[in-house]
Formats: sequence, C-alpha cells, structure tokens
Amino acid sequence: MTAILETQRLILREWTHADVGVLFEICSDPEVMRYIGDRRAWTDVESVRLWVGRVRAAYSERGYGRLAVVEKSSGSVIGSCGFGVSNTMHGIDFGYVFARSAWGRGYATEAARACLRHGFEQHGFAEVLADTDLDNFASRRVLEKVGFEFHGLKRDEGDDQDSAIYVARNPFLANSAG
Repeated sequence: MTAILETQRLILREWTHADVGVLFEICSDPEVMRYIGDRRAWTDVESVRLWVGRVRAAYSERGYGRLAVVEKSSGSVIGSCGFGVSNTMHGIDFGYVFARSAWGRGYATEAARACLRHGFEQHGFAEVLADTDLDNFASRRVLEKVGFEFHGLKRDEGDDQDSAIYVARNPFLANSAG
C-alpha cells in the first residue's frame, strides 16, 4: 500500500482488510478505548472488519478517511489517525487512537500534525473539529500542540460525561484571505 503521508518516524497509509487483526488488537485493549466512543473495548473482529470497510468506502467516496499509522523502524501498525464526517458536530471530524505500546513517544502529535496539515493543504478543509473526553488530558494536549483551540463542551444524549470540543482552522485560507 502506498504511503499517503510520511513523517520522520511514521508512515500513514490507507487501512486494508489485512490490518483487521492488528486493529482489533489495539482497540480490544480497555485502556486504549477508555476515552473513545462508548468507552468500551472492541470485542469482536467482525465489528473491526465493518469499520475497515466503512473507512475504505470513505476513501472512494470522499477521498479521505482514517489512516493506519505505521512505525517506520518496525513496520508495525501502531494506530490510526485522520478524518471522518461527524454526524453530531456537523463537520469534518478528526481523531486518532494508538496502541498502548506507542504511548508517550510523541507519535500521536507527529501523526496528528502531519494529518491536519494534509487535510488543510490537500483537501482544503476550512476547519476541522475534534472531541475528546474532558478527562483525557493527554489527548487534549496533543490537540492543542498541533493547533486546535478549545471551543466548548458538549454532552451527547444518553451520555453522562462531557466532551471537550476543539476546532482547528485552516491557516492557509486565513493567510490568503488577509
């Protein structure tokens, strides 16, 4: 699979059906999923297959989606980073998830920075939205480091916890308009 993005230590590429096992391994870890979605670890491989299928369809339909993050030195998939369409926030959604073994090494910041720039430069996104659990201080710090600004709080129906909403605006559009 061809690299979509490359950083000093990472390759970001499209997810393939061959990646289902490693993605299941990452997302079946309760600690990894502690702040993501419904906050429950994934429990069946079929759900992962469906997710990969939806992401692959997004590549064809929209030209973007979540990307597999591969560590260059090992060749291992260590996470996911990229864009989707948010139904709850009505805009381009940005997100990432990394295997616990990749935490604390700067990979989330490195991948997020490259991905966000790619979204602005290649896809022309005017703004990108991200939400994270209010208590997920590590993720909030990553978002802030790569250029997102805190926008407010939201609580989804049926949820008992607030999410922190962040917005990143395309600096290339701002510079060309000024």
